[in-house]
Amino acid sequence: MQKFAEAFVRNPDGSWFCRARAEFIAPGGERMNVTPGASYRRGKLYSGQDIARWLDDWTEHGTAPPGVVFP
Repeated sequence: MQKFAEAFVRNPDGSWFCRARAEFIAPGGERMNVTPGASYRRGKLYSGQDIARWLDDWTEHGTAPPGVVFP
């Protein structure tokens, strides 16, 4: 989980920038790779998932979103 969080930096506008390759397993079991250089904004979906919301929840609550696994 920590490795996944270190791959992202939060921008002043609330979006997240991916600075290193990361991967996660979505609630449906789909393995997804996140590309360095991409930005994620809350409400915008990446392969049907709101990565920015997950990161917001993680930083606010300190736990992984339900059903999301960060290998």
